[in-house]
Amino acid sequence: MLLPVLTRALSPTEYGEVVSFFMVVSVATAMAGLSLHGAVGVRWLDSSKGDPHGYTRTAMMLVIFTTLLATGLAALLGPVVGINLSAATCGMAAVLAGCMALQGMRFAVWQSCNQAFPAAALQVVSALLGVAFSLAAVLLFGWGSIGRIGGAIVAGLAIACFSVLSLSRLVGSSKPSFASAAALLRFGVPLIPHAMAGALLGSLDRFAVSAQLGTETLGVYGAASQLGLVINVLADAVTKAFTPQMYRMLARNTARDRLRVVALSYLSVPAWLLMALALWAMLLVGGGVLLGAKYLAAIDLTIWFLLGGALTGAYLNVAGLFFFTSKTEWISVATLTACGITAVLAPCAVANYGVLGAALSYCASQATLLLAVWLLSVRVKPMPWQRPVLALRVLARSWRAR
Repeated sequence: MLLPVLTRALSPTEYGEVVSFFMVVSVATAMAGLSLHGAVGVRWLDSSKGDPHGYTRTAMMLVIFTTLLATGLAALLGPVVGINLSAATCGMAAVLAGCMALQGMRFAVWQSCNQAFPAAALQVVSALLGVAFSLAAVLLFGWGSIGRIGGAIVAGLAIACFSVLSLSRLVGSSKPSFASAAALLRFGVPLIPHAMAGALLGSLDRFAVSAQLGTETLGVYGAASQLGLVINVLADAVTKAFTPQMYRMLARNTARDRLRVVALSYLSVPAWLLMALALWAMLLVGGGVLLGAKYLAAIDLTIWFLLGGALTGAYLNVAGLFFFTSKTEWISVATLTACGITAVLAPCAVANYGVLGAALSYCASQATLLLAVWLLSVRVKPMPWQRPVLALRVLARSWRAR
């Protein structure tokens, strides 16, 4: 929503600073929150594993604590690793990451309780607040890139405060416990390498562009990625809607339900690729309207981000198996593998092919991640992957029965 305004109100260099800020947010998410919203969502979905109230209270306290740690580390390390932002701005990026973790926890509880409307409303209100505050800061006060960054932080803090108050009211007088903390850390700590590698996996191309081509080129490249990542928004929405149903099918643990999960996973690949091509056609026609004249070079790059987003959509389906079984250390192995390959590929691709090489490395990284997580899922949760035809037949029969 903001892209057409920002690409006209900000220079490529200023927009590059905004991209840098959200790169730090992405990396800080690995520690700020420990991905505990996933554990909380599963506990509310299956309370037989323990009381979700005290578990949620403990999780909120852990998110706040880990956010403070992430803030200090981001302020210390951000300027050192070549991020062209002040230490204070890098620290605030970690604060925003923690706010997003608290929002994700409130969303996860509503999602697990089948309360779709308040969950969706939370996401929409969060986005609208970010848009409103950013537009006011950029257009009314003329604060440039700092206005966009400040708008995101203020909106994030507002939603985080609401999420904490809402969850506190839900859990009532339940107390945190060491047992819950141990279980949450068992879930979240193994995910730190996964979350860190995942954040780097989505940012290594941008780090390479920033280091080798400069902040101005990063601004144009960031605009292209923002356009292309529309498909990631769709994939995230579909995954959030489908995950509770997938967990229920896996919990029943019947051959029929496992085949249905396999069929849906296989179908997701061509479905997302077709969606990417359709969005690409739309951007070729209307992309010039969305972007200002200084950013038109970004349109040609968006196809690689769309294809990468399509692969991400397929990956999210398979990744649910790791979260369902709580064997999150294996998803870290997959992400670290893909991240290691991309860490070598991205700088070489940028050095040889410029921004096109960066976009190609992003797409290749998502393909590597999908392949790695699929291969490891066989160990984590054996599924009838070798029977795609039967799986599709079972899914078709279940659809006809409805």
